[in-house]
Amino acid sequence: MIQIEKLTKSYGERTIFSDVSFKIAEGEKLGIVGKNGAGKSTLLKILIGVEEFDAGNISGLHAEDIGYAEQIPKFSKPTLLEEMVGIGVEEFQARKVLFGLGFVEEELKKNPNNFSGGETAKISLAKALLDEPRVLMLDEPTNHLDIYAIDFLEDFLKNYRGTVIAVTHDRHFLQTCVDKILDMENGHATLYPGNYEKFVQLKAERRDYELKAYEKQQEEIAKLEDFVRRNKVRASTAKRARSRQIKLDKMERLEKPPSNELVKVKLHDAAESANRVLILDRINFRDIIKNFNLEILKGEKVGLIGRNGVGKSTLLKIIVGDLKSDSGGIKIGNRVKIGYLSQGHEELNENFTALDELINEFNLPTERARAELARLDLSAQVVEKPIADMSGGEKTRVALAKLILTGANFLILDEPTNHLDLPAREAIESALTIFDGTVLIVTHDRYLLDAVTSRVVEFAEREVQNISKPEKISKPKRLQEPRQNKSKPPEKSEEQLEKLEARIKMAEMELKMIEHEINSEVSPQKLSELAEAHELKLKEIDDLYLIFLEG
Repeated sequence: MIQIEKLTKSYGERTIFSDVSFKIAEGEKLGIVGKNGAGKSTLLKILIGVEEFDAGNISGLHAEDIGYAEQIPKFSKPTLLEEMVGIGVEEFQARKVLFGLGFVEEELKKNPNNFSGGETAKISLAKALLDEPRVLMLDEPTNHLDIYAIDFLEDFLKNYRGTVIAVTHDRHFLQTCVDKILDMENGHATLYPGNYEKFVQLKAERRDYELKAYEKQQEEIAKLEDFVRRNKVRASTAKRARSRQIKLDKMERLEKPPSNELVKVKLHDAAESANRVLILDRINFRDIIKNFNLEILKGEKVGLIGRNGVGKSTLLKIIVGDLKSDSGGIKIGNRVKIGYLSQGHEELNENFTALDELINEFNLPTERARAELARLDLSAQVVEKPIADMSGGEKTRVALAKLILTGANFLILDEPTNHLDLPAREAIESALTIFDGTVLIVTHDRYLLDAVTSRVVEFAEREVQNISKPEKISKPKRLQEPRQNKSKPPEKSEEQLEKLEARIKMAEMELKMIEHEINSEVSPQKLSELAEAHELKLKEIDDLYLIFLEG
């Protein structure tokens, strides 16, 4: 049991949070949420032991029990695979996790110090997972991962026997991987049982209750103050007035609960356009994009998914004209006006302030520009600092403000929820859902894909696959509930169940290895053999699960 009691942290005169208290049982999985700047990462650093706290107590947590994906890790081995094996795991375990997180065979031989920042973060995450500590702490673990690696990570954590504490804004992760959610808001923290949807429900109910209690107390205070004001100078009623004043002085005043109003993201009604909004015909670009075809019709909301590095962002840049394809045709329909939000925010001038950006681009009066930025929760202080000095989330908000003002009827969005907190993500989701124009969106935010898109296109290395919109984008369960037999089979012993679990884990690892080979194979004959092996391995896993579920 990990127990946190009345934890308080300040920087100078600024209190980050105070009186934070909660408990985590062994094996539980906790998600920590809150607006940007609420103190989530600070709390995690305190729990890890790299940050001091001002008051309170932490018990049941020891440094040797903690695993953490370092932000700036140091590697000592000559190859990535050796770096993983060097922490004391078998090679097949290291390969399973590395392949699951999106690394390929050639990269296993590469020096771990020679990867990009995003890839380095994935290596650090892989080491933390393989180390299998008693308490695994993760700060935004789905950042830098593509949709397939996130799926692998979630499967891994759902089967993880230890305790997990994760700071995250990934709503799908919160929905599928946690037992409790700690909500950090206005310097305090509230613990809610259950997953994300349960958290949303319970938080709304709690706020309604607190608001009613606050309003009732305010009414009582107003009555008492009115009585004191009218009666304190009258001799006949002064005693009763003093009694009411004492009651007022002793009353523990309730804080008004924070507003549950979402960040305001409202897209303009889309102007009419041609029915065929975008046609891409056999687009080729260097060795990245090969014979890409896509047609998007008016009003469609299309999600584009694929592994990191297959060219999704590059394709969007080709569509908007920032890059030129080597060959192929691009046709934009008549009366189509494109609004583009890039992942790297290249559309922003980093030497400008947010106010300058809107005033210069749209010729707005200063107060109107302030109002548009305030809708996206950008404070008066933030909008006057250079964009170069802004956080990733603040830059995304400025870019969204610009996008809204374009009045575009075809939105092309590259990871629009990156760096944003939960309220901002929910606001974007709501705005895109009711938008009557056309949308093409590249995102790893599965919750956003589920809520907004009408069609999903998978951008693979060798082909483009149109996927009918499923109920959920997340990986479907392979198993149906086992049929009920008339005679109940005998229950399996603990030892038998453990052996079955081990066989299932091994079979799933072998399946990942086959999938990895499929992704890197070009020979049609070999691909046919691998496809057959993949089908057999899926059946083997299903059969093992059925045996396991029979008890």
